[in-house]
Amino acid sequence: MKKLIALTLALIMCLFCFASCGTDVDAGAKDTNDVADTGNAAADSDLAYIKDKGTLVVGVTVLEPLDFMDDNGAWTGFDAEVAMAVAAKLGVDVKFQEISWEAKETELAAKHIDCIWNGLTITPARQEEMSITDPYMLNKQVAVVRSADADKYADLATLADAVIAAESGSAGEEVVLDKMADATYIEKSIQLDALTEVKAMTADVAVIDYVMANYLINKEGSDFADLQMLDIELSDDEYYGIAFRKGSDVTATVNGILTELADAGTLGEIAGKYALTDALVID
Repeated sequence: MKKLIALTLALIMCLFCFASCGTDVDAGAKDTNDVADTGNAAADSDLAYIKDKGTLVVGVTVLEPLDFMDDNGAWTGFDAEVAMAVAAKLGVDVKFQEISWEAKETELAAKHIDCIWNGLTITPARQEEMSITDPYMLNKQVAVVRSADADKYADLATLADAVIAAESGSAGEEVVLDKMADATYIEKSIQLDALTEVKAMTADVAVIDYVMANYLINKEGSDFADLQMLDIELSDDEYYGIAFRKGSDVTATVNGILTELADAGTLGEIAGKYALTDALVID
């Protein structure tokens, strides 16, 4: 009888231990899942991703006075300087990566770059694909010709027989294809090349950003001083924004930093260096 009681007690103890061990395993699994969930939440944060690698990779093209190379081969310009100021506030370095403007959305989504900060015109279509900051600068599309030929073009109809250059994937290209469909179109990789085509007399007209045209035509010692903008309305007012990945939490953070920089007078000071004070729209 004693042996039977002992055997029964032993069996009960084994079952108790097994149950206890099972509870510990489940608790451990729950803890692991909790850690995994936290990790996924961090991975979903674009801001955490950028801070963790310590670098903000900015996608740019040559677009004076926003992004261009100085005499030492370093990127400078209004957008470049503001990007460096924002990166400093984020506590990270900044790296400028030259991209194909036509492939900008792909470069961003693939994380080859962290943002597009290069005179990006805000449009509903782009807002569907990317997260874009509040507007920071006013712009529009303009037609630039050689001054000697300006009298040839009085309105859109007179541009029908012209050879027109614009940057592929740009707001300028959209204007050409929409409003100058009968003209001969030359597709260029950057806006500066479109302007150079006119200078070289291999194109009659360049359709580019007003911000760039105004700066390059009027700056002291300009190579493009013999060009001028036509008084033909090509587009409504446009606004520049900074594009981050869709759903990025960096966008709101950068909006806040830009407001701080504006309140401190930093944005105005940088804009003044590039004759952009009147175009700045951040209060």
